[in-house]
Amino acid sequence: MSDWKPRMTRAVRHLAEQLVGIRSGTVDSGLVGSVRVSVQGNSVPLARLASVSGRGDQLLVRPFDPASVPAVVRALNEARMSAYAMDKATVRVGVPPISGEQKGEVCRHVRSLGDQAKVAVRMIRQDARKQIAAKGRGSERAVQEATDAAVAEIDRLVAAKVAEIEG
Repeated sequence: MSDWKPRMTRAVRHLAEQLVGIRSGTVDSGLVGSVRVSVQGNSVPLARLASVSGRGDQLLVRPFDPASVPAVVRALNEARMSAYAMDKATVRVGVPPISGEQKGEVCRHVRSLGDQAKVAVRMIRQDARKQIAAKGRGSERAVQEATDAAVAEIDRLVAAKVAEIEG
């Protein structure tokens, strides 16, 4: 019939991936996992090149290949993170605590991302309804149920992230 259900799932998954990279006040490896590092002419997510662990208010990045340490430091600094090489195999990223005003801005941004995801899901619903009307077959009820489920999941993701930021 159509691909509206997987498209809704992808929209929700995309929001979840975006929220992982948003800093919440606690040090989390997801903060740097999506930073892209240029290694041997390829742009690769940091999570595939290194193990990341948190220690206090810092992240320790240990590339699997120690020769990629300079590229990792460069990519993290380009992403506006305070990174430096501790030794030949480890990169340290300083993560200062965020203020109350910054928490409010981050919460607004998270809610905005959630609203964008809801708009995307509703646009998919609109496309599915048009396809059903044009073909004369399909269930608008199934489309609405999938839309409601996707919007509920978006609301849950946003509420969890806002609680994590404010908590």
